[in-house]
Amino acid sequence: MKAIKTHFFSAIRAFTQLELMRAKELIENWYEVQRNLSLQVARDFILQQLAQEIGLNTHSQIPVNA
Repeated sequence: MKAIKTHFFSAIRAFTQLELMRAKELIENWYEVQRNLSLQVARDFILQQLAQEIGLNTHSQIPVNA
C-alpha cells in the first residue's frame, strides 16, 4: 500500500511541476521535457560508444608506412 501511495504522490508531483513549467512558459508542452531528455541520453550513449570503439581501434590497428 505504501508503494502505491508513493507512486501516486510522485505522479501528482510530476504533473504539478510540468504544469508550473508550462505556465511559466519554460516549456510548450509536457512532451518537450521527455524529448529533450531522450535526445540527451541518446547523444551521450552514442558518444560513449564511439569513445570506447576509438579506444579499442587505436590499440588493435597495425601501423602502416605510407
